[in-house]
Amino acid sequence: MGSSKMGLLWACGVGAALFAGGCSDAEEEMPEPERLDEVSRSLTLADRLDQCAQDPRVVAGLVSQDICAGAGVFFHETFEGNGRTCGTCHPVANNTTLDVQFIRALDQTNPDDPLFVFREVPELAELETSDLLDDAAILENVDGFIDPTHRFVSRGVNHVLSLSTSIRADSGDGTTTPPAERTGWGGDGSSDGTLRGFLKDAITQHFPKRLAREPGVDFRLPTPDEEDVTLAFQLSLGRLNELDLASVRMFDAEAEDGRQAFMDPERGRCNVCHHNAGANFQDTGNNRNFDTGTRNRGSSLNGGSFEGEFLADGGFGGRDLPAPNFDATGIGFPNSFGNGTFNPPPLIEAADTPPFFHNNLQINDRADPGINDAVTFYASTPFNLSPAAQELEQRFGTPLNLAPLDSNAIARFLRALNAAFNVDIAQQRLDAARVLVDSFANTRADVQQRLMELARVEIDDAIEVMAPMALYPAASQQLDLARVEIAQGIAASSAVERRNRIVNAVARVTTARAQFGQNITFVLGQGNLMY
Repeated sequence: MGSSKMGLLWACGVGAALFAGGCSDAEEEMPEPERLDEVSRSLTLADRLDQCAQDPRVVAGLVSQDICAGAGVFFHETFEGNGRTCGTCHPVANNTTLDVQFIRALDQTNPDDPLFVFREVPELAELETSDLLDDAAILENVDGFIDPTHRFVSRGVNHVLSLSTSIRADSGDGTTTPPAERTGWGGDGSSDGTLRGFLKDAITQHFPKRLAREPGVDFRLPTPDEEDVTLAFQLSLGRLNELDLASVRMFDAEAEDGRQAFMDPERGRCNVCHHNAGANFQDTGNNRNFDTGTRNRGSSLNGGSFEGEFLADGGFGGRDLPAPNFDATGIGFPNSFGNGTFNPPPLIEAADTPPFFHNNLQINDRADPGINDAVTFYASTPFNLSPAAQELEQRFGTPLNLAPLDSNAIARFLRALNAAFNVDIAQQRLDAARVLVDSFANTRADVQQRLMELARVEIDDAIEVMAPMALYPAASQQLDLARVEIAQGIAASSAVERRNRIVNAVARVTTARAQFGQNITFVLGQGNLMY
């Protein structure tokens, strides 16, 4: 985790107030940043929309009013529950996911954060297990609330970037009803099968004051309009398009070799299930569940129990079944609810969002949870014996034999894509900050500063993603210089000086980005400008 992420734990983990009225060209004193406990807990959606009408990003045409209001719900609304918001587990300053380093830093800087409410409220002691602190995995009653204190699994936290590209269901895997849209690690995280409906389920699972989970007592459910704007915001996060890897060219020779291995049916075969490094199946362009054998690798995560037996994670399709129906770990009898399949996430964002797989699986070294480690899973025995590997063998006529050199090159390629994505979001935020300076001078300078801080987070992420493999060192140098300009711009009291620093930072970022390759073009959503 970069230093700018740690500095933003208090500023962005739950959020600062977004809104103020009026715009002028006058120089004004910049406000003190708001603190974590200043979360908006009781605004109606009408209030949020009114406030968004005055938000400088909306006034400047950078963000729609609905997306602005949806971000307000996502990052600031507690739904009269235990204090958590959607942003508690999907913080903007940590790529909308949780990892152990982030959680430990948050625990040091703000141990009273609602993420840790299970430690403070006796009625919520079983809301989470030790996996949250040890492995950044949260307790999920994915099979319903028939017996929530026993029937549960631990799963990693999905990032929510680029959802507009990854939720279209593929009926080819037999999982048609539900869902209409893929959500969560099982693909069936929403009880009504839609991303819009997922909000109700997340509130019920993670926000209650008591584990009785009685609506109107332990939390309130979202209104239909709140569901609408939250959906609009979520669909505007990350990128809105897929790449065409056939036309992409990486300027780093080994990353380019990794691109070729990724697509080559004789080398990596990655492109079949992660077409164009996204989350979709090559033949249909839709999101298909697979059983890749991750459940057979072994996991240190906690699980529930059924009639005294340990419950494993069976993936898709276990909701409200009366008894376990699937042998998830090869022990000879059903020990899970589901069918053994899980939902693939997009890979463009992967290097920056560890840990990986539904059970935060690490293959070789728990001290190194990087993308290189994750890629090596596809050379392992559990994968080679899995239904997904057998499907690939039937398709190409031979088993996959992922060579170490190819695995390394593919990891380098994925790091390059992720870093390019980071840099583009950084520039999007810097460009927005410049527009706001030009339009409003020092009015709501706090919004400009926060966008600059979040741009620096993405730059830090790009540098960190590239560093382990010494990828694009000249680009990293330019990004370091951009960080300096951003820091000076944040500290500037003058709008003119702030603008100059932003322009300088953008120039550095643009120079760095040009070194990555050709045709790596991301269409970015407005939601990246919200926090």
